[in-house]
Amino acid sequence: MSKALPLKSYAIVEPITGGFLSEKKYEGFRRLGVQAGARVDFNFYTNFSISFQPTYTNFKFGYTSEYQWQGQDNNFLNLKYNHRLVLNYLEMPLIARFDFLRQQFKPYAQIGIGYGLLMKADKYIEIESFDQASGASNPIQNDSPIIGAKDLFINSQFLWYLGGGISYDAGNIRLGAELNYKQGLNNITNKQNRYADQRMIGMLDALDDMTLQNISMEFYCVFPMKFLQTSSFRRVKP
Repeated sequence: MSKALPLKSYAIVEPITGGFLSEKKYEGFRRLGVQAGARVDFNFYTNFSISFQPTYTNFKFGYTSEYQWQGQDNNFLNLKYNHRLVLNYLEMPLIARFDFLRQQFKPYAQIGIGYGLLMKADKYIEIESFDQASGASNPIQNDSPIIGAKDLFINSQFLWYLGGGISYDAGNIRLGAELNYKQGLNNITNKQNRYADQRMIGMLDALDDMTLQNISMEFYCVFPMKFLQTSSFRRVKP
């Protein structure tokens, strides 16, 4: 699950007489994404280990904005824009892990830093309208979602990671599950292209400066690459 943390807000229009513009309202951790990757762990002969985990990660988040115009006889038009973004990153985190126990079943905590390379970005907009004169709530049909919004974001982000989990040594494999929190360290919006996309201008939207936050649940299975004896295929226990 992901969410955006706005750093500074931007807009296309300013309120005029009879007009109203609401601040953008960002969603919390509500949209589910997916991720898949690989990991290479190096266990020291202590409770410490390090792990390199290249991962393809899917961030989904959204926000809403509202505009209102009031005319004669207290008639008004209210427009609500629902924005949804999907960003795909190739992440390359380096994680330091500490095992609380040195036995078959190991609870652990971990912390790390990483780099993310933006691979793809899509933006979708749904519009809802309410016209008091007609007394009806009418959705406005979109022409199409905004595809290829990669130019609205910079190509990279840096992140820090914090989490924990449990692992179980089952013969020659190690099974594990972990819960992690990660947060971006830099603004991901491309400032130079903030007002460059005419489709965004037509939708009365400009991206805020923002960082990303994510909570993920991961399950993994790792295989040892070093053995005590090649005939027995029993791994070295750290």
